[in-house]
Amino acid sequence: MPTKAYSYIRFSSPEQAKGDSYRRQRKAAEDYCSRHEIELASSREYTFLDKGRSAYKGRHLDDEGQLRRFLDLVENGTIGRGSYLLVESLDRLSREKVSTALPRFMDLLNSGIRVVTLSDNRLYTEDYNELDLIISIVHMSRAHNESSIKAQRLSSAWDNKKALARTQLKPLGRACPAWLELVDGNYQPIQQRVETIQLIFELAIAGYGQGVIPRMLNGRGTPVFGSRNRNHSGAWGSSSVSKILGNRALLGEYQPTHIVNGVRTSDGEPVTGFFPAVIPEDIFYQAQAVRTERRIHKTGGQTKRFNVVQGLIKCSICDDAMHLVNKGRPPKGATYIQCHSARKGVCKNGYIRIERIEAVLREILTKVDSLSLVQSSEGEARKQMITVTGKLEAVTQRQTQMSEDYFVSPSTNLATMIARLETEQLTLREEQKRLTETLATSQVVSKEDFFEKLDLVTFEGRHAANSLLKRLGVTISVLSEASAEQWYMVKTEARELFAIFHRSDEISTRSLDFRILDLQSLHGEIGEDDRARFEAVAEQMKKEAEKILSKLLAARN
Repeated sequence: MPTKAYSYIRFSSPEQAKGDSYRRQRKAAEDYCSRHEIELASSREYTFLDKGRSAYKGRHLDDEGQLRRFLDLVENGTIGRGSYLLVESLDRLSREKVSTALPRFMDLLNSGIRVVTLSDNRLYTEDYNELDLIISIVHMSRAHNESSIKAQRLSSAWDNKKALARTQLKPLGRACPAWLELVDGNYQPIQQRVETIQLIFELAIAGYGQGVIPRMLNGRGTPVFGSRNRNHSGAWGSSSVSKILGNRALLGEYQPTHIVNGVRTSDGEPVTGFFPAVIPEDIFYQAQAVRTERRIHKTGGQTKRFNVVQGLIKCSICDDAMHLVNKGRPPKGATYIQCHSARKGVCKNGYIRIERIEAVLREILTKVDSLSLVQSSEGEARKQMITVTGKLEAVTQRQTQMSEDYFVSPSTNLATMIARLETEQLTLREEQKRLTETLATSQVVSKEDFFEKLDLVTFEGRHAANSLLKRLGVTISVLSEASAEQWYMVKTEARELFAIFHRSDEISTRSLDFRILDLQSLHGEIGEDDRARFEAVAEQMKKEAEKILSKLLAARN
C-alpha cells in the first residue's frame, strides 16, 4: 500500500470561513505532496476539517471533532504507520498548555504518524531527537501563551463593555439580538423581523405548537433570521421558534453572563430598558403560560378540525385517555372517541360518536366559569390571569436558574436576587388568587344565549374551549353503556363537580357540588323545592353516583 498523506485543517471562528484560511491550508498540503511525490487522500471519508472549533479550549478533540476522528482511525489501524499528517503549524493541532498538548503529540509520533508543519516544512517522526522536541515545545508554549493573552484581553474588553452597558446603557457594538441592528450608535428594530416575531407570538397564544409554527412560517416564505453560515437549511425550525418565544431581550432586557467552571451563568441582575422592547409584557407572558400549558398536557400537532376534548376525557374503566377514531365519512362512516385499550380489545368500554361528546361538552361549559369564551369583559380578566400565570412561570424559572448559579458560585449579589424573586413569586400568587376569585363569580346566566354565542365550529373556538377547561383543571371520565347511553363524571383536582347522564338526546345533570346546584337553579333546571331537597341529600347523591358507576362497571365486566 503506497504511503498516504492526510491533511488536517482547522479554523476557530465562522468569520475565518469567509476568508482565505481553508484555501491557503489546503493548497499548502497539495504543494507539499506534489514536491515529495506523496499521495494526498482526497476522499470525503479521509478529509479532516474542523470549522469554528477552538484548539485553545480543546473542542477539536471532543467526540464531534475531526482531529478526534483522525486519532481514532490511527488507533484502530485504519490509518497505518508511516502515514503523513499535514498541518499548517503545530498550533493547528493544539493551543492547550504544553503539559496537555505534548503527551498527545508524542503519542501520535510513537504511533508511526509523520507530522509535517507546512509553514516551515519541518518533519516530526518517531525518531525525533532532542532538538525536534525542544522546537515542538517552544511552538506549543508560544501558541498557548498567545491564545491565553488573547483570551484575557477579550475577557477584559467584554467586562468593560458589560460594565458600561449596566451603568450607561451603552450598546455592546454589533453583538445584539437578530431582530435589531446598530444604527448611528443605537439599537434599532428591523421592522420585517419584528413583524415575524409578533406573528410567532400570535400563533403561540392561539395554541399552535413549536412544531406547527415553523411549518406555517416556511409555508408563507418567511425569511429566517441570520445568515446561511449559521442556518444552512434556510428554513425555520422548532428550536429557533422556541428560542424567540423565551427570549427576554424582546422585553428590552440584557442579561450579562460569564463563565464559571466551564458553565455559562448569569452575571448580576438583568439590565432593563437596554434594548428596544418589541413585544408588550402581557403578550410575552401570555405566550409563556400557553407554552407551559402545552408542556403539561403534551398537546400534539393540530389538524384543521381541532379535537375539542383532547387531553380532557378519560375512560372510566381503565383510566386511559380517549382518542379520536376516524371510520370514514358519513353516512356510512363517522368519527368516534374510544380509549386505546378498548381498541386493542383489552378494555370493555364502548365507543361514542364525537357529536354526542360535543353536546355534553356544551353542557359542561355552562357549569364552569367559561364566560370568557363569549364575553369580552370577562375575557379581559382571563387575559390578566394568563399574563400573571406566565409571569409566575418565568419568575420561577429564573429563580431556579439563579439557585443553580448560586450553587456553582455563591455570592451575596445572587442571594439578594433570589430573595427578591421569592418576594415577587408571593406577590404574583396573591394576584393569581384574586383573579381566580373574580373569575369564579362569572357564570353562565342564560344557557340559550351562551349556546348561541359559543363557537365550537372554528379551529380557534374549539381550541379556546379546550384550553379553558385545561386551565380550570377539568377532567371528564366516561362510561359508554350503549351507543346512545353514556355516563360522565366531571371533576377537578379539588373536587367532584357533577355527573351527566346522556340517553338518546336527553342530557341530565346530577350535582355533586353546592355551586352546581346554584347554577342549575339559575338555569331553571331545578325548582326551589327540588333545590331544597337536593341540598339536603347532596352527599348521598355523590355516593349514589359512585354506586351507579360501580354497578355499570361491574355489569360490563
